[in-house]
Amino acid sequence: MKKISPVAPRVLLCLIALIAWFAIAAQFSISIPLLLAKGMTYGEAVWRMFGYLTILTNVLVAVVCTVLLLKPDSAPGQYFSRPGVQTAVTLYIIIVGLGYNVLLRNHAPFTGLHRLSDESLHTVVPLMYLLYWLLYVPKSGLQAKDSLLWLIYPLAYFAVAMLRGGSSGFYPYPFLNVTNLGYARVMGNAAMLLVGFFVLALALVAIARLKRNSLATD
Repeated sequence: MKKISPVAPRVLLCLIALIAWFAIAAQFSISIPLLLAKGMTYGEAVWRMFGYLTILTNVLVAVVCTVLLLKPDSAPGQYFSRPGVQTAVTLYIIIVGLGYNVLLRNHAPFTGLHRLSDESLHTVVPLMYLLYWLLYVPKSGLQAKDSLLWLIYPLAYFAVAMLRGGSSGFYPYPFLNVTNLGYARVMGNAAMLLVGFFVLALALVAIARLKRNSLATD
């Protein structure tokens, strides 16, 4: 089996981190002034931005890549390098990409810097991180039962989104808008999304198993 140079994964991590941080900064530079113009304080505007799964998950990816690049031997670096953690992050960013491109793309006809940021957050970063996971992340120890643990993130996000929406009236995505859809429909949407998370998680575990078997026979 051909040995992979340690330079290659670091280069890919660096590219992902740079693109993610740039896209996040660009999105904030565009959206914060618009929210301030609506009468929000700066703190309220930032809090609103972090209500989006896209922003939270891309920040997570950017932090993971940055820590693995700069402090791989630190406690956070060792934690982020675990196959289970890497696979969970891969799952979350893939869901961000799929959710946007399947459900929301037609609602966002952006241009210029906004388009560049939007495509980076929802398409480029998810595809690049999936590539990193496929090529360079160890797949040992991953089991189907891990998929249940990985559901904590979307469950926590949904719970916080409902609490925030109930108190402020703000729901980050149309399919979570209780005001327009009602609780029954929103709960149904959330259940379907959770099933999607779980199925994709099982698919990643299956891919990991196939790659382990392939390496074992090389």
